Amino acid sequence: MMLSMQHDSQPETPLGDVLQPRVKRILERNGIHTVEALRSAYPHQLVKMWGLGMYRFRTIEKAFFPGKSFTPARVYSPVRHIHGSSLNGALDPSIVMALLSAGITTPEQLKAVTPAALLKIKGLGVNRLREIERAFFPGQHYEIPRVRKQAAVDDAA
Repeated sequence: MMLSMQHDSQPETPLGDVLQPRVKRILERNGIHTVEALRSAYPHQLVKMWGLGMYRFRTIEKAFFPGKSFTPARVYSPVRHIHGSSLNGALDPSIVMALLSAGITTPEQLKAVTPAALLKIKGLGVNRLREIERAFFPGQHYEIPRVRKQAAVDDAA
């Protein structure tokens, strides 16, 4: 007995040639290949896309969202995401990359590591430790051992 399945979903509409090739490439690089994907990304995901400033955002808006004009409260620079880490957005990308090199990719793993062990990770210093504390350990402040403080002063000189 053979069952035939019908798809209730409508076919996806390709972006076509409405946009400039550069804008279309930026969208495709960010995973948007159809009009439906573009509509679901509008406006917040589009505003945050790397390479898509407000000028290109407005051209997309004119082509696909006539009559609409989204103005963000603040235009954020695109956030670089480190593949394989769930710490993206909570910490600076350089800190996320340093933690990834040490095998730390989740908040749970980060909270299980002592501050002294974090300071041993290449690329993490006292200032970055403070940023981690603000994001994941509010109200806590690891007191740096005196030997470490003196080494930091010597390095700065």
